[in-house]
Amino acid sequence: MALRVTFVAAAGSSSVLAERFEDDRPLDQAGWSEVQRVTHELLPLAAADLRYCSPAPRSRATGACLGYAPLVQLALRDCGMGRWRG
Repeated sequence: MALRVTFVAAAGSSSVLAERFEDDRPLDQAGWSEVQRVTHELLPLAAADLRYCSPAPRSRATGACLGYAPLVQLALRDCGMGRWRG
């Protein structure tokens, strides 16, 4: 039985664009534009049996915008970077 695994990176936020470690900022306008630009190409992935995302707001928002209804998995969260975050 073949198993296909596809990873979709979450759209950007201002913390990513500022070259900082991830924080809990939501998608910014540029991030929403990224998602809208690729939605038509990624819609077939919504038929997958399982869809997971990290608990980060931008990851959940990316999945929701694409219509994936992903399940949040704490194991997919970003590493804690302490004072370097944000």
